[in-house]
Amino acid sequence: MKIVHVVHQYPPEFRGGTEACLQTLAAAQLARGDTPFVVAGSDERSEQGELRLEAVDDVPVCRVLRRPGENYSMDHRQPRVAEQVVELVSAERPDLVHLHHTLNLSGDLAHRLSAAGHTVVASLHDYTTVCARFFLCRPDGSSCAEAFPLPSDRCHECVLPDFPAGAEALSVELAARSAVAAAEASAWSLAVVPAEVVAERWRRSGLVDPDRLVVLPHAVPLTSEQPPAARDRSDGRLNLVTWGHLAPAKGVLDLIAALRLAADERLSLMVLGAPVDAEFAEQLLDAAEGLNVSFVGAYISEELRLVAGRVDLAVFPSRAEETFGLVVAEARALGLPVVTSDRGALPERVGAAGTTVPAAEPEALAELLLNLAEDGARLARWRRAARSDLQDAAGHADQMAGLYARALGSPAASRPRADNP
Repeated sequence: MKIVHVVHQYPPEFRGGTEACLQTLAAAQLARGDTPFVVAGSDERSEQGELRLEAVDDVPVCRVLRRPGENYSMDHRQPRVAEQVVELVSAERPDLVHLHHTLNLSGDLAHRLSAAGHTVVASLHDYTTVCARFFLCRPDGSSCAEAFPLPSDRCHECVLPDFPAGAEALSVELAARSAVAAAEASAWSLAVVPAEVVAERWRRSGLVDPDRLVVLPHAVPLTSEQPPAARDRSDGRLNLVTWGHLAPAKGVLDLIAALRLAADERLSLMVLGAPVDAEFAEQLLDAAEGLNVSFVGAYISEELRLVAGRVDLAVFPSRAEETFGLVVAEARALGLPVVTSDRGALPERVGAAGTTVPAAEPEALAELLLNLAEDGARLARWRRAARSDLQDAAGHADQMAGLYARALGSPAASRPRADNP
C-alpha cells in the first residue's frame, strides 16, 4: 500500500513528539513492505515557495516551503500552499492519505484532499484543529480541557493578547477557524487518537462521529533494546532527569521550583532539550541558580540510553493537556520509573511504572520527591513495571494497516463532503 503522510515538519529539521511518532511509523511501514511518502511543511521560507525532495532513512520526504508572509494565524488556511500540497499528493497516486498536522501548511487540507478524491485518515496528535495553543493550555497555565466545544469566546480571551490585528479581526478569524474545524472533521474517514482521554474530549467536541474515533497508542522506537541496569543507589542520592521540547507549558519550571522547595542536597536534576527561545532559557537558568541542576542542551534519541544508566527517575510535570506523552513512553522503554503531572493522557502513559502529581503544584512534587529519596522499594517496583504494555513499532504499523483497510472500505470514504468554508 502506498501511503502519503502529511505533517507540519519532519526530521532532521525538527524532532518533536509528532515527528518522532511519524518517523517510527514510516520506518515500520517500509519494513512491512508498504510505500510511505512524507509531505512536510517547514519553518524555512523561500521566495518561490518551492518543493524540496530528499530521503530520510530511505523514506522519500518532500518539504513544502512557504513564501515570506504566509504566516500562521487563527485562520491558518493558505490557499496557495494548499493547492500545491493537493497537486503534489495527487501526483503520487496514493492508496490513502494519512494526515498528522497542518501547521506550516494549510488548515483545510483534509477537506481539500477529500474533495480531490483521496481517503483521509487523521491522527489527532494535539488539539490544533480547535485550539490555537495546540494543547488546551492557557498562558497562565490553566487548562481548557473541560471547556468544549471549542473554538469559543474563551479562545478570543486567550488569544487576543498575542493577536496584533485586534479584537474585530480576531473575531472574524475565530469564526473562520470554527467553520474550518467542522469541515475538516467531516473529511476524516477515521480519526485516530493515542489515548482514551483524548477520544472522550473529541466526542464532547461535537465535531467527530464517535464511530469514526479510534484509540491506538503510538509506538515507542526504543522497545527493541534492553534497558540499562539500575544505578547503584548506595550513595543515597536521587538523580532525576527530564527531557523534551523545553517550553513553559511543559512544567520544567515547576520541577525546578520543587527542587528548591525540597532543599535536599540528595536531589539532582539533568535537563535535556533546547529551550523554545532565549527568554525562556534565561528563566530556566535563573530558576536553577544555586541548585544541583545541569542543562545538557539539544540531544538525539540515542543519547537517552547513556543518560538512563546514570539516573533513578524521569519526571515530566507538564501543564499541557498532553495527548500521549512520548517522553514518558521513551523513559519507560529505557526501564526508568516515571512521575508526571495529572494532565491529559499522562496518567494513561504512566501505568504501573510510576505515579502522578497535580499539575502546577511544585509543593506536591517536592513532597513526593523527598519521600522517594527514602523509598527505594517503590522505585524498584516501578522500574520492574516500566517496560510492560508498550506498543512496538511493527505491531503499531500492522494495526494502522488494519485501520487503513477499514477507512478504504467504509461508507465514510465515499460520503458527500461538506462545502468548503
